[in-house]
Amino acid sequence: MDRAVTENRPEARAIRLQVLVMLLAALLPVAWLFGRRTAPAVVREPVLFGAGEAPVTLQESARGLAANDAPVGLPALPGSAGAYRLRFVPGGSSGTGQPPYRLRLEAPDGRDLWQSTWNGPGADRAAAELVLPASRLQHGRHALLVEDAAGTMRSFPFIVP
Repeated sequence: MDRAVTENRPEARAIRLQVLVMLLAALLPVAWLFGRRTAPAVVREPVLFGAGEAPVTLQESARGLAANDAPVGLPALPGSAGAYRLRFVPGGSSGTGQPPYRLRLEAPDGRDLWQSTWNGPGADRAAAELVLPASRLQHGRHALLVEDAAGTMRSFPFIVP
């Protein structure tokens, strides 16, 4: 009877809780190291394109998806197994961009589908290519948004069939 009274005391429960927390905290680094060692190494996969497929060049738009002029339309792909090669000039038509560039792919509903940072060439107006799997894109207007180190935002809208 004395043991049952001792186990229900708040001090005993608090000590058991502290011991449990310390054990979990001690096992966390072990679990992190185990997961870190079993993760596969990052390998760059080759990208294969047909010989006749040319990239689609995106045009810069001052107003992005809200622009009245029709954005570039992507060609229809058979099924959703293909990929689109999109060519754009990250520094814009004026060539005044400053790397690094922050790239965002915006869906028709305004959500971000993809984000990345790229340390491309500076203001030499070199074109970059982005490969997008067709399965990740939905029908409608999308925009590739590029922000440079100076904070200048450029929009490259396109339509997915």
